[in-house]
Amino acid sequence: MVPSVRSTAPLTREFRDWLERRLGGALDLPLLPEVASRVVAMCDDENAEARDVKRALEDDPSLASNFLRVANSALYAAREPVVSLQQAIHRLGLRTTRTIALTASLRARVFHVPGQPEHEERVRAIWQHSVVAATFAREVARTLRSSVEGAFLCALLHDVGRPIVLQAALAAPDSVAPKPLAPEVLDAAMDEFHAAVGGRALQAWKLADWTVAAVLHHHRPALAAPFEDEARLVRLADLLSHWAISGDARVDDFPMSDPVIEELDLYREDVEALLAMRGAVLEKVKTMP
Repeated sequence: MVPSVRSTAPLTREFRDWLERRLGGALDLPLLPEVASRVVAMCDDENAEARDVKRALEDDPSLASNFLRVANSALYAAREPVVSLQQAIHRLGLRTTRTIALTASLRARVFHVPGQPEHEERVRAIWQHSVVAATFAREVARTLRSSVEGAFLCALLHDVGRPIVLQAALAAPDSVAPKPLAPEVLDAAMDEFHAAVGGRALQAWKLADWTVAAVLHHHRPALAAPFEDEARLVRLADLLSHWAISGDARVDDFPMSDPVIEELDLYREDVEALLAMRGAVLEKVKTMP
């Protein structure tokens, strides 16, 4: 397994080797609920009918309920409350329906650490970062006149490997990594392996190749060929999210010199316009269930 990012934080060689074997082998990746998998597949089918997607969602009342909550959040700017699945699907379209079904499933199935309440705050922070990145990605895509929903989905999923790596690290035997593991050790493990594990997860969920490439290579977009621009957009959204969530979030603190800005043919004023959206983006994200 090729690590995604080399970290300078303290991972012992023994622990890193153990993680490489664990994460590169027959890893038990979290599965999407059966209904969510069916909805995603249906929404990717150009011949899909909205009524069939509605019936599929009705087979999982919990997913359907979460779906409606997300559809009514400020992220989707509903002028009037969405009160039924049929109304949501017709108003939002199948691509957005797919994204919302994935969002509702991931929040419940992936972005949590069963039996580890002391790490829930860390996972909530990862989720918040992902949603902020996804919201910025949508705005970047509008600026670039590219697929808005595709950008949102890739950015939402770009750190999906982090909670999976976290759970693997916490399962390491004491002989390899004595407990409790220091926060900087857990961060180092997630930094190093999250992109590769996220790519594997998306492949297991049978998502599109461009989505897998963008997640797998969002730290090194040049490796995502022929989907470099998708990966570049996700990298920029990742940078915007980290900046927006940081305490001061001063414009001068944003890395304007990052190569991805020029590679996407963005001007400084384009980026400054995105930075100016910080308050609105964070307000929208507060409504995400």
